[in-house]
Amino acid sequence: MNKKITVAIIGCGEFAKNFVPLFKNHPTVKKVYVCDLIKEKAQQYSEKYDVEIIESFEKAISSSEITAIAIFTQRHTHGDLAARALLAGKDVYSAVPMAISIEDCKKIIDAVVLSKKTYMMGETCVYYPCAMYCREK
Repeated sequence: MNKKITVAIIGCGEFAKNFVPLFKNHPTVKKVYVCDLIKEKAQQYSEKYDVEIIESFEKAISSSEITAIAIFTQRHTHGDLAARALLAGKDVYSAVPMAISIEDCKKIIDAVVLSKKTYMMGETCVYYPCAMYCREK
């Protein structure tokens, strides 16, 4: 039997709203938390999607209950947040781009090697109907 994971979604903006229901309904996800620097956004997500709030990114990566971090923050924060989460022992899913500099991309790669945790960049446009059609042709 697969081990169930607990996911903390970091960033409650427009893009993340598509992923909260996906994570909540995934058969290997036990629980979903949300977090945003703007507390009202986290509260709105909590109420709309019936999920709990975790106070900060730092609390999420230090929590023994949370096993994965999903990053939906502004692009310039992706590299640092992903590397820090990996080094804290969390698997990481990140919206695109991976990072905004080669140095930050290298930090993520180094963190994967050191932590032996999984990093996944969530490039979702490959599933757009037009992209799928072009691949078929």
